[in-house]
Amino acid sequence: MNHRAFSFLFRSGSFASLALLAAFCGCGGESKNFVVVPEGSTLLGEPTPTAAPADAPKSDVAADVETLEIGGRQVAVGPKRALFNGENLDGWTNETGGAPGSGWQVADGLLRMVDPANGGDLLTKERFANYVFSFEWRFGRACNSGVKYKIEQPNGKGWVGLEYQIQDDANVEDGKIAKRRVASLFDVFPASETKSAASFPAPTDDAPSGEFRKGKIIVFENSVEHWLDGERVLAFTVGDDAWAAAKAESKYKKQATFGTAASSPILLQEHDYPIDFRNVEIQELKAL
Repeated sequence: MNHRAFSFLFRSGSFASLALLAAFCGCGGESKNFVVVPEGSTLLGEPTPTAAPADAPKSDVAADVETLEIGGRQVAVGPKRALFNGENLDGWTNETGGAPGSGWQVADGLLRMVDPANGGDLLTKERFANYVFSFEWRFGRACNSGVKYKIEQPNGKGWVGLEYQIQDDANVEDGKIAKRRVASLFDVFPASETKSAASFPAPTDDAPSGEFRKGKIIVFENSVEHWLDGERVLAFTVGDDAWAAAKAESKYKKQATFGTAASSPILLQEHDYPIDFRNVEIQELKAL
């Protein structure tokens, strides 16, 4: 081996280089046949770990994390977490931050509004910004309720914001108005009709009974979706032209900041009727 080749192998310091050096310095000083090992490989053909460039972007999102698309963006979905533990009302408050009204009770793993006269709305103690909020409900005949989110107190009292409408469409007057039917954004955008929604049996008893329905609200910044029984029934963007036009025709037309809260509690509405909730859960979302 000439001194230039020897110098190159010595300086490289790699396993492959040292192995080749040993081959050239073998018995009797005779030179041996050798192969050129590509950069980034070992003699055994296994890749050599290569450090990422110092200026490479770093992500704190795991490669196998669940994702979803909303508003044309891919976002990471966090683990599911129960907001109602099935045993008590820990984590919930009334409209003023105090203890929930006595009309809200826990029985058989259900969160139940059993006495509207002593109810009031129920709010999470935590505030949320970007999330998937899922829940199940059942109600009695002529029930009207809802889930409110991106809410605020414009006058320092009373919570106003976006509302996923929950009601017995078949037995209330609002059921005749598309933008006030179940799963709509109340008084702003109607939910699309689905076969499962159209065929769901209306309640016949005043007390909650029968099958539970499944609702889901997805919020990421100004992009929002409503889901009903596993189907997406509404998607909209707070602040775009369609939003401005629909809001101008709604009861919220004079509320300048309606629906713009960056984070807020989530509210279960008490609206003079009994209702049962269960599987009230949240998954927080994060930009990729």
